[in-house]
Amino acid sequence: MISRHLATALVVLPFVLGGCPAVYPELGTRTHAIPSGRQLDPPPPPDVRWLKVASATVPEKTRDGRTWAANGKSDPYAKLFVNGKELFRTPVQSNTLAPTWPDGPRGNFKIGAEDKLRIEVWDSNPINDKPICVQDIGKVADDVLMERRIRVTCDGGGDVVIQYEEAHAVQGAGLWYELRADAAGVTRMLDGSPAQRAGLEPGDDLLEIGGRKVSTMTSDEVKSAMNAIPFVGLPLLVKHAKDGAVLVLKLKEGPIYPLYDQFGSLE
Repeated sequence: MISRHLATALVVLPFVLGGCPAVYPELGTRTHAIPSGRQLDPPPPPDVRWLKVASATVPEKTRDGRTWAANGKSDPYAKLFVNGKELFRTPVQSNTLAPTWPDGPRGNFKIGAEDKLRIEVWDSNPINDKPICVQDIGKVADDVLMERRIRVTCDGGGDVVIQYEEAHAVQGAGLWYELRADAAGVTRMLDGSPAQRAGLEPGDDLLEIGGRKVSTMTSDEVKSAMNAIPFVGLPLLVKHAKDGAVLVLKLKEGPIYPLYDQFGSLE
């Protein structure tokens, strides 16, 4: 897993000057890979699992005995469901009976102990996609975490392997913010991140960073401070959006178990 920056976007604020809306860049604190063997505090949450459809074996014939295409190969893709709702799907991998979907989704997803899984593998077809494997998995047994994979045998032949592991972590603060003239405004944060655990909320204003007023800092100084958080923590003077309360919080980096819909693919 390589270090990566949280995504940068543009946020348009409802501030009008001469009829033109003000546009502020949204910036994100950095995330880093966590060295193997380091103890994680907090540990991976029990209701978040790292998932990837790792591979499948496609039967040589369709269920009614025909070949998949003139070359005898399939164009398979996979869909994973939780409680009947599609969680994600892989891209189509063409001309193969042994797909591995190297560019498929992989990341952290909410999976509770009572949630039920279903896997579907389909052959992509210009007219009508054809089912290859539609199999209920049900609730995931406890021993699956030891093996770190679910192997599904399909009724019509073939099988599917799903990697199923404890949530993967990155190190960071998990915070996005935008630079203004007199403050840095918190726009969003990753669920369960150190920023959230420190008490920050979307809409809060960062008035001081490391004892310095944001109004006296350049944008590069703000970005540098937020991207080089000391081990002991970075003091922030914060004005809460909800009640206007001003207080000092300390932001530290720590393990984050970001969900796929917030962070994207994660090794």
